[in-house]
Amino acid sequence: MMTIWQVLESEGNKAAQIVEQIRTLVEQQHLQAGDKLPPQRHLAEHLAVTVGTISRAYAQAEQQGLIESKTGSGSYVKSPTNYQQQWGSLKGNSQHIELWQNTAFTQSRAQHLTPLLQSYSLAGDQLDTLLDNDHSQNLPSQREAVCQWLNQQGGHFKPEQLFFSYGAQHGLNLCLIAMELVGERLLCEALCYPGLITLAKQLKIELKGVTLDDDGICPNSLLNHIEKYHPKALYLTPTLQNPTTAIMSQQRRQQIIDICQQHQVIIIEDDVCGLLPDQRPKAFVELAPEQVIYLNSFSKGAFKGLRFAYLHAPQHLQVAINSAIRGSTWNISPLLVDVAIQWIQAGLADKALLEQRRLVGQRAQLLHHYMAGLDYTYQEGGLHCWLRLPASWRCAQFVEAAQQQGVEVASAEHFVVDNQASPNAVRISLGQAESNQQLDQGLAILAKLLKTAPQPSQQII
Repeated sequence: MMTIWQVLESEGNKAAQIVEQIRTLVEQQHLQAGDKLPPQRHLAEHLAVTVGTISRAYAQAEQQGLIESKTGSGSYVKSPTNYQQQWGSLKGNSQHIELWQNTAFTQSRAQHLTPLLQSYSLAGDQLDTLLDNDHSQNLPSQREAVCQWLNQQGGHFKPEQLFFSYGAQHGLNLCLIAMELVGERLLCEALCYPGLITLAKQLKIELKGVTLDDDGICPNSLLNHIEKYHPKALYLTPTLQNPTTAIMSQQRRQQIIDICQQHQVIIIEDDVCGLLPDQRPKAFVELAPEQVIYLNSFSKGAFKGLRFAYLHAPQHLQVAINSAIRGSTWNISPLLVDVAIQWIQAGLADKALLEQRRLVGQRAQLLHHYMAGLDYTYQEGGLHCWLRLPASWRCAQFVEAAQQQGVEVASAEHFVVDNQASPNAVRISLGQAESNQQLDQGLAILAKLLKTAPQPSQQII
């Protein structure tokens, strides 16, 4: 047993070297789960170090989950956590093709995240200092780091106006609370993000839908709604609008800003897909930073699953957003924010966005192949398309028929606000499918359905 232990280097931390030996011996299976480690005194004599050094090494190895100590018995190699058993199967039914949720493509994160998380084991007391921070706006250094990354992409974000949240949905909730919109009216696109519709129901907010065209919300309709309802705020997704995919032109953006400035209406800009297109107009926040609450997150490309988002708010709303954070979660975990910053500074956020764009391009080719000749809208970089159905199909019929053949899409009714008529259309998401092959299969099924008439059992009586 003692022969597997290597002589320590004369330079460097001896305890850390012993921990690394334990890790290597476990990885190479020279030490198996349940194996008992040498008594501290015996190993100290073999490695020519003090018993105190072995004691510190064993303590660090236990903290890192490599070994476990049993009182009166000694130290043993710990069994690796069975995450499949602990978390259960996270895969869906591979026979069922889901194209209804507007999610990013799944990329491998574990290989990069594992060493990043392991680095915290070397942080010592600095980790306690990080975790003890309970400021609602988080540390200035953290805000500066995120702003530096955002500004490299052409933004003009200021650390003192930046806030963090647990994903974009939480960020949107903070915006609505900070703007004191509970029980009030909020303007939005006539077809809009279903997450807003859910929040509005919970907060008793009355949504009023502004007419859309191919360029986004229409200025005349917006002006009419403002004059009629006197709202505090307007919510919109100007880049890769959900569900219509519209990317609002620079000219239209300026028109909307001019109207909102004239009537003192705050714009809540949801830009969660804004970093996906290679080319896009300037964000609203870049044109009128004191008129816009800007919202974005990592979920659509930089790091799916981290639940990290950021808001940039006008100066006069900083106190209100701080209060909203205090009222909902007290603060945003400084450890979560630090993981996001480490991800950025390692270049992994940028790499993930580049990979996301590459995957988007591949799946867009499949979409164009199967939807050729059909009435659909898709924008470069988008994670979804908006498909207007042939006259022979009603939306509910088509969704049901697709489900019967194992494919799920999102019907237009999920995006309608203000009791307006639902268009005869569906949203098809490209990112949710587990692979290009599964998307290919799903799109082939939909294309075949679209070229046939509904079955008699699907006719409306």
